[in-house]
Amino acid sequence: MSKLTQKAIQNSFIKLLDSKPIDQITIKDITTDCGISRNTFYYHYADLPALVEELLTDNVEELMKAYPSIDSLEECLNVGARYVLDNRRAANHIYNSSHRYIYERCLMNVLRRVVAEYFDMALSAQNFSQDEREILIDYYKCVCFGIIADWCNKGMREDYADDFHKLIELRGRMLGAEFGR
Repeated sequence: MSKLTQKAIQNSFIKLLDSKPIDQITIKDITTDCGISRNTFYYHYADLPALVEELLTDNVEELMKAYPSIDSLEECLNVGARYVLDNRRAANHIYNSSHRYIYERCLMNVLRRVVAEYFDMALSAQNFSQDEREILIDYYKCVCFGIIADWCNKGMREDYADDFHKLIELRGRMLGAEFGR
């Protein structure tokens, strides 16, 4: 019963988030929509940010199951962007709210996991120490995050894949020129 109640709370929140910004959603809105008491809500969640964080974390887990392997940096960017676009209205309402930090933290978690997967797959033959591996993963996670955050700030255009592809291609050309290739 507890999981069903949590799912009902999450579904009500998502429904409300699709129609209005998160800063305009109250606990009362959620409890009224799903027909529970405030005490029941607070039994499951400490507050609205806790609900948002659990919801996004659950979505991240589902996303990671859908992409068990990542073959390129471009695919890392595409997975992150697809995650945002699949939940565009909700993402916009969270991203443009005082709760942006939760969204950013979850996006960072998604990107860290997909970049680590890519790193392990693409560079498994390379001899990097654990410290070097972590530095590279953090670097590319931050690069991907910056690209996606900038894309979010510019309105989350649907044709992002072309820009990401061009960026990866330019990165390859730049690295080739930098290392005399």
